[in-house]
Amino acid sequence: MSKRTLVIAATFTALLVTPTAYAHSHGTMPKIPTGQAQAAPIGGTFLNLSIPSKILNLPLQSADGTKFTLGSLKGKTVLIANFLTSCQEICPMTTANMQRIADRIDNAKASTKVVVLEITVDPVRDTPSRLAAYQKLYGSTNWKLATGTSANIAALWKYFGAPATKEKFSAAELKGLPKDWQTGKVNAYDMVHADLILALSPQSKWVWLDLGSPKTVDGKIPSAMKKFLSEDGLKNLAKPEEPSWGVSAALAALSTISDIEIK
Repeated sequence: MSKRTLVIAATFTALLVTPTAYAHSHGTMPKIPTGQAQAAPIGGTFLNLSIPSKILNLPLQSADGTKFTLGSLKGKTVLIANFLTSCQEICPMTTANMQRIADRIDNAKASTKVVVLEITVDPVRDTPSRLAAYQKLYGSTNWKLATGTSANIAALWKYFGAPATKEKFSAAELKGLPKDWQTGKVNAYDMVHADLILALSPQSKWVWLDLGSPKTVDGKIPSAMKKFLSEDGLKNLAKPEEPSWGVSAALAALSTISDIEIK
C-alpha cells in the first residue's frame, strides 16, 4: 500500500471497517443512515454524506475556461477523481479509466445526466490551457478536467479526505526522471496525494467512494503519457498496486445512483 493510499485509508477507517450487507438490485440505492457506509457489491463503498454548501460553491474552471461549481451540477450524477497532469506514477491511468467511463456513458446515451470529472490537486501547474493540452493527448473531450485557485482546490480535497502535499524531488531522483510531456523539462516536484474516485448523487450528496490505484481495462494509455511514466509508473500500468479500482466498479455504482443502466 502506497503512502498515498494510507492517507485516505486512515481517513475513512471508521466508515469502512464494518460495512453492512444489503440486498442490491439495479437502480436501487441502499437506504444508508447519514454518516454510515455499506460495501458496494461490485467494488467501493456506498455512503450518505451531505456536502457543506461552502464546498459545493467553491469556484472551479474547466479546461475550456468555463467556470462552474459542484453545486451547479445538481440534478446530475457526478463521478469525480483526483489527478495532476505532471504525475508519472498513477494519474495517466486514472485519466484512461475516466475516459473509458465517459465513453460508456455516451454509449448509454446518458451524458446529459451523468458527468465525469477529474479535478487537479496541482492548480499552480494545471492551468486550463495545460489541462486542454493533456486532454488532447487522450483524443476526446467527453469528460471534464478542472482546476481552481490553490485555496479552493486545497479546501475541496481536504473535505474529500485527500489533501495533497508538495514534495520536491532530490538531486538523485531528478537524474532518473523522464522529461515532462509538454515542457520537455524534468519536473522539480510532485504533489503527493491519496488516489480515490467518488460519486455525488443528483441531490449533491456524497454517495460512493473507491480507493487505490486505477486498474485499466486494456493496459493502454497515450504513447506520450507512457513515455512520461517513471519506473514505478510503468509497473503500475502493468500491474497496479493494491488496493485498486476499476471501470466496472465505477459503472456499477453510476448505474445504481443514476438509475440508468451503463455497461
